[in-house]
Amino acid sequence: MRLSLLLLSALVGLSLQQCDPKRCTIPNCRCYDDRTIPGSLSKSETPQIVMVSFEGTINSDNIKDYLPIFQSVTNPNNCPARGTFFIEDSGTAYDLVKDISSDGHEIGISSVDGNAPSSSTGWIDMIKKVSSELEGHNIDLKEVKGVRAPQLAMGGNAEMTGIGSSNLLYDSSCSSVSFSSANTLIWPYTFDYMPTAACDNGNAPTLPFPGRWEVPIADLHDINGDKLPCVVPSGCRNITTKRDAFDIFFNAFAGHYNGNRAPFLMIVDPSWASNQDKRDGTAEFLQYIRSAFTNEVWIVPIQKALEWIQKPVPIAELNDFAPWQCK
Repeated sequence: MRLSLLLLSALVGLSLQQCDPKRCTIPNCRCYDDRTIPGSLSKSETPQIVMVSFEGTINSDNIKDYLPIFQSVTNPNNCPARGTFFIEDSGTAYDLVKDISSDGHEIGISSVDGNAPSSSTGWIDMIKKVSSELEGHNIDLKEVKGVRAPQLAMGGNAEMTGIGSSNLLYDSSCSSVSFSSANTLIWPYTFDYMPTAACDNGNAPTLPFPGRWEVPIADLHDINGDKLPCVVPSGCRNITTKRDAFDIFFNAFAGHYNGNRAPFLMIVDPSWASNQDKRDGTAEFLQYIRSAFTNEVWIVPIQKALEWIQKPVPIAELNDFAPWQCK
């Protein structure tokens, strides 16, 4: 027992050292401050990944606002664009969750009732509760890999303990205004080494969780005035028209595309999607980037984006990339 404790202490001490990208390599490790493109690909070889995500209750009222965003949007391999839905248990119609899962959208976990657990045991129990409901509606839990904390307040060591104990792969809750411009954007990273990026809301873990990923959220910026940062589009000021909705996403997308091609993560909430102008502007944005950037832009769920990061292939080979084939 004493030897095991000493070994654990040594491993933790090693992981608390500065991350070295020569030692921390894909598919299972990546440093948070490694801004290079995975696989040493050139920018011209690298797809611009776009991920559309939702969190909260899924019911007949909001699903009719969410799904039109993907209407008539296909990827270069002619497979339909799909997103990621992080499920809140309370009020969710799981038959609808089953429908969108069967249609190729990714299902993740958010909460039981919109509140974040306060302990690692609470996170484990919350994940088990939502997982049980998903499994009870014939959703394959092997395809459920991600968590998003309520209010985008990452739960630190407690949340990551819950993720690890539940054999999940990633969190996507950490936002930071420090990583939201073309020259500061970062790629998803793992928690093998500490410290990692700090979050503007909630807490990043302070202990290593090897092989567990963070898919960070880059802040948007108001399109007028002083361009204040805003994590979700519904929190941005001056967005009143369809063109405004298009512009706020396109401006953020351009920073990713013209920067290091870090994946662009979008968050759409019910208040945004229920406004027809904002919903239509979002759909037009997706349609435009797919038509304007031909084979470069791919709109895929978060887990599919991670599969590319773990095994990157150049644009020329993506039509045959198995994880991105039609479901």
